[in-house]
Formats: sequence, structure tokens, C-alpha cells
Amino acid sequence: MKEPRDRTAEVMSTSGKIEICRNDFCEAYKMDEDRLFLSRECWYCKYGDFGIFTEHPTETGICYYQGNKRHC
Repeated sequence: MKEPRDRTAEVMSTSGKIEICRNDFCEAYKMDEDRLFLSRECWYCKYGDFGIFTEHPTETGICYYQGNKRHC
């Protein structure tokens, strides 16, 4: 597993989605209410998509924070 990285600068400055690792983190973190465990990592964030609810979740995922931010 890779070292945790603070991705705040990238997440806040990008205009689209970015590739993330499960233990990355940033200031945009919002707990995914469908998850039972709480940790400030992208894996547990509502904006991170790792295919968690599929048969084959992945180690890397996509952050959809900016897409959600536009609709607020």
C-alpha cells in the first residue's frame, strides 16, 4: 500500500475528477453514510469511487468532489 498523501490542493484546484488511492485524504472529506467504519481517507469518503459495492473493489479510485461541488 502507498503512503497516505494529502490531496487537498489537487482536489480543490481541478475542474474534473482525479485518480486517488484508498488511503489518500483531503479537506473535502465527507463520510459516506453507507459505510460503517469512519476514517478520514478517500476510501471512506462519499466523493471517492473505488467500486466498493461491486464484486471487485479496487485500490485506486476516482474522486468526484468537483462534480458534486458544481451542483451545490
